[in-house]
Amino acid sequence: MKYLILYFLPVFCLGQAELRIGEWRNQIPYNNGVHITQSDNAIYYATDLAILRINKSDFSLSRISRTEGLSGSRINAIFFHKPSQTLVIAYSDGLIDLMTSSGTEAIPFIKIFNNVPISKNINSISLRDNNSVFISADFGLVSLNLITKRVDFTVFTEKVKVVNTISFQDSYYMATSQGLYVLTPSLSNLIEDFSNWHQFDFSEGLDPNMTYQQVMVYENQVLVLQSNEILRLTGQKFESFWDIQDFTFNNASTDGPDLIVSMKYNFNNDNKLFILKKGSGWTDLGGECVVDNLQTLQEPNGRLWLADRRNGFRYLDDLQSQCKIITVDGPYNNNTFKLYSFSDGIYVTSGGWDETYTYLYRRDGIFTYKSRVWDFVNYSNNDFFRDNNIQDVLSAYELPDHSKIYYTSYQNGLIEWSRATGEYKLYDNKNTGGVLGNAVGDATRVRLTGLDYDSKSNKLWIADYLAARQLVSLDKTGNWASYAIPFSGQILDVAVDHNGYKWLVFRDGLAVFDDRNTPSTSDDRFIALNTSNSNLTTNLVYNVTIDIEGDVWVGTAAGPVIFECGSSIFDGNCKGTRRKVDQNGIIGYLLETEEVLCLAVDGANRKWIGTRNGLYVQSPSGEFQINYFNTDNSPLLSNNIFSLAVNNNTGEVWIGTDRGIQMYRSDATSAKDFFVNEPLVYPNPVTSDYKGPVAIKGLARDARVKITDLSGRLVYETFANGGQAVWDRKDYLGHEVSSGIYLVFANTVKDYDKSDGAVTKLIITR
Repeated sequence: MKYLILYFLPVFCLGQAELRIGEWRNQIPYNNGVHITQSDNAIYYATDLAILRINKSDFSLSRISRTEGLSGSRINAIFFHKPSQTLVIAYSDGLIDLMTSSGTEAIPFIKIFNNVPISKNINSISLRDNNSVFISADFGLVSLNLITKRVDFTVFTEKVKVVNTISFQDSYYMATSQGLYVLTPSLSNLIEDFSNWHQFDFSEGLDPNMTYQQVMVYENQVLVLQSNEILRLTGQKFESFWDIQDFTFNNASTDGPDLIVSMKYNFNNDNKLFILKKGSGWTDLGGECVVDNLQTLQEPNGRLWLADRRNGFRYLDDLQSQCKIITVDGPYNNNTFKLYSFSDGIYVTSGGWDETYTYLYRRDGIFTYKSRVWDFVNYSNNDFFRDNNIQDVLSAYELPDHSKIYYTSYQNGLIEWSRATGEYKLYDNKNTGGVLGNAVGDATRVRLTGLDYDSKSNKLWIADYLAARQLVSLDKTGNWASYAIPFSGQILDVAVDHNGYKWLVFRDGLAVFDDRNTPSTSDDRFIALNTSNSNLTTNLVYNVTIDIEGDVWVGTAAGPVIFECGSSIFDGNCKGTRRKVDQNGIIGYLLETEEVLCLAVDGANRKWIGTRNGLYVQSPSGEFQINYFNTDNSPLLSNNIFSLAVNNNTGEVWIGTDRGIQMYRSDATSAKDFFVNEPLVYPNPVTSDYKGPVAIKGLARDARVKITDLSGRLVYETFANGGQAVWDRKDYLGHEVSSGIYLVFANTVKDYDKSDGAVTKLIITR
């Protein structure tokens, strides 16, 4: 057996340039390609969500995702049709993309079966002829003509799943979950009729009840894979061609000069490649490069490419060479629970729970995006995470002085990271004097969920799920305290408002706690908020967010409820409000039929609201809709939005979906009530090839902005969104302005008598 030495190639960052206002960018994993195909010039890897193209000659990379033209986001299969130079991409919902040098065209012919109770899962795509491909699916077989973009024929196979199909000589061979079928079109006018297809039986060397993983052609003969044996069609009968004990097939490839068979060892799931070279016998290949192999592809020159779910894209220049790995910048994987915008970048927690709040046992740790480069820390690269078996990291908080970040683990307790030393520390029941309580009924674990910080008392507040005392605090000197909650419930999150009140999210309700910033518990205040004593219409609460003005937005299963109580929440008279909005001429409550899964506030105090049906952007009060994004009207990967984070320095909104992370550049940034520095205009100068808007940054909050030419003629007037104003380079009549120098005047508007002002200029060339 041959074993391989690893050789890592440099990480490719692919130029993460700054986004323009209104632009999108996917931040999805590109390091676990599970499907693979090739053209004459390139290798194509498909991850679950996107495609990576690798140039065969210079190994240059390009990413292809929804923002670059893909129509879907959950890829099931890919195939490059060389005669038409078309990359065929199949998605889990049955949508098909045809990508050529002239663009991408979506073919929804399978997706339109939405009302038909069949699985639309596509298992493979293969060559039929110079014009068409076979699409093998759970429901049957489709021949798609890539020239006319029409279906040649469809074979519905009832309960028989079609795994893959080939065309050889004058016949079609179809490997299925119930045997191997063949049809000769010249002998049948009814290809679509499944009963016309001949099923090979025992007399022809095949078991009609067997699932055949693959049918292919090698050296002008039909081969079929079953379990651990390859059979070859000789005359009218299949005979054993090759078999091996204790292994099971993954796949086989005849793309290159050799027959490459990937197999899984039954006793430890490690993989091996078995290679049959023409004119010689079998040889096997093991080691790091092939241990988790799912698919294999060989170039005509003998280079092997391997697809798996591990980080990196593995290849061998030949069977005797070192294993080489190409790594591409991106998140560690697609397991995203919450997104956070901290002082030095974006942080992603990867844990979670299921619908019954049971562990997911994820060891993926934390992903970070700093200086436009992704990194991660988890069991695979950090001794602390490995030695403590850190799992299901849920929430994070950065201290106001940026010295530390705290993380909650749903299994291990509280994790402290020091930015100065880079060291981690774990707090649990043992080293907190029992303050961090083990879960009742699960005494081996400390199940921490949410956390937030009270800047008035300089305390970190932590939700201790299923503990006897479910609310815990840690002050800046290291003192721990726990608090009994005077009513039943299982705590999920905590948010601290501008008064220092702690808003507690439970599985079945909401409560507010005030410790009055004293060590004594005798003056503590609690109030439970529910459907009977507030304007909550459901006790299913997902999140609590405090906006810039200090108002408390509560995301529920029936829209948001806003508590504008100031310090009066404990009086019992502040019931919260539901915003009335005009929906196509009908007055209703804001998002009353939507589950508010997450909510974020941008620099202009606008509300970004994530639901199961897309992303809503509302005015600061919530009464007016500014934007609505979904998969039909935007590059959004999924309508299921479960986490949001806003970088208010740049205006970037980070969106966590069940199909990956995305960025969107909004037109709002954070600001102070006065000017700090001279405003920055970007781009400046504005050249003729630039097509986007002009951003005026560094303004006072909600400043009034006037733009004039050098003669003083007013060209445009607007207000900043937070600390940024946007100009589309048109005058008040909607006409494009001419080349020249323009002056930008800005002044504060909150206190007009003491208005502060600033002036800058920009140059436009056409």
